[in-house]
Amino acid sequence: MKNTTKLALLLISTGLFATTTVQAHEARCLASQAHNDPCYYLMLVGFTHEPALANEMNGVDVWIKKNTGTPTTLDLTKTVPDFDDDTNNGGAKYDPVDVMNGDSIMNVMVHVLRLKKQAHVTSDSDKNVISATMLKPYSGYTMMGPLVQSMDPIFNYKYSARFMTGPTGPKTGESSDAQGVGAYGFHIMAMINNEMYDEIFVCGAGTTNPTGDAFSCVGAPQKIK
Repeated sequence: MKNTTKLALLLISTGLFATTTVQAHEARCLASQAHNDPCYYLMLVGFTHEPALANEMNGVDVWIKKNTGTPTTLDLTKTVPDFDDDTNNGGAKYDPVDVMNGDSIMNVMVHVLRLKKQAHVTSDSDKNVISATMLKPYSGYTMMGPLVQSMDPIFNYKYSARFMTGPTGPKTGESSDAQGVGAYGFHIMAMINNEMYDEIFVCGAGTTNPTGDAFSCVGAPQKIK
């Protein structure tokens, strides 16, 4: 019984029993020139399993909603619409994109960026980037194909692919403002309804969300005493 309890605690700590949550993801407004709306799309990005632990298999979640109401009147320098709340967004109403009903999401590419520290970067070649790895979507889909369908009716469609996390940061003995936590970023490129978007999301202190919301950085494997 004691060993069984330890195994259960280990699985919970590594996120294997945890359901996908969006509480530690970063939400971002994407402007649409076609709809004259500074926040026509809401993109939510984060690790599939959180907390994200070093040397564990993980993935990236990319959820996208679109505004089916009036253009938002919020001050986007101070806040972004609540991804989970479709009723109080300054006139905007966000519903999942639906590639089965008129929407198109094509040419999706996601690069996983291992970073030296938690700081926003603007390109894969930034001096803070240790490595940039391109992910592939689920088997049967190509990079030129549609976003992978999710079974979650709330989010409708998401892109998801798995990769192995690892420790990042300066060499042993050097100081790090990431405090030993692996800093990661996701470089996401996609054409949504014929408009091209190129966005970089960084964990923790590297977020550009005006409210400070971000997905969690990679932590060390948790030991069970």
